[in-house]
Amino acid sequence: MTVKREFRTRFKKEPPAKNSIRSWYDKFQRTGCLCKGKSPGRPSTSEATLERIRESFQRSPQKSTARASRELGIHQTTAWRLLRKRLKMYPYRLMMLQHLRREDHTKRLHFCVSFQDLCGDDDNFLKRLRFSDEATFHVSGQVNKQNVRIWGTEKPHGIVENERDSPKTNVFCAVSTSKVYGPYFFPNRTVNGETFRNMLTA
Repeated sequence: MTVKREFRTRFKKEPPAKNSIRSWYDKFQRTGCLCKGKSPGRPSTSEATLERIRESFQRSPQKSTARASRELGIHQTTAWRLLRKRLKMYPYRLMMLQHLRREDHTKRLHFCVSFQDLCGDDDNFLKRLRFSDEATFHVSGQVNKQNVRIWGTEKPHGIVENERDSPKTNVFCAVSTSKVYGPYFFPNRTVNGETFRNMLTA
């Protein structure tokens, strides 16, 4: 009570709780200081665990952190943190690129010029346009590139060749200023431009 009364008199505010005062007194008696001790923080990861993660992803760069967590018996968040912070690895995503030939650039230029001429000659040309897109779903187990990540310290520049005529299902949809066409499903075959044209004009 003496300490609390002195605190209230000197600082003109309510003193700390009695238990806090007793705890500070006991600590000062033991250590001679009331300084806050350093927090132990997050336990460090052993070099052996770090090396296990490195070897695991060197063998299988496309492995997910969830699978590595199960195989190595560590938390998934820990695996991700060690890959990014300690091993300086990054999950690169596959990108699908179309191989362009030298003559393709000229064809694109001619198409743009012809398109501009059509718009200038016919005021209703844009109203008759149909914007379409097509998605392909392979039934042979081909991996979707959106779900693939390749872990590495440098960006991989590999080339992956895909089988063009593998069994698949195509989904087609188009839209104009007045109507939505589809979606239409075409299993196990590729829909060519002639089929699209007949379908849109039907």
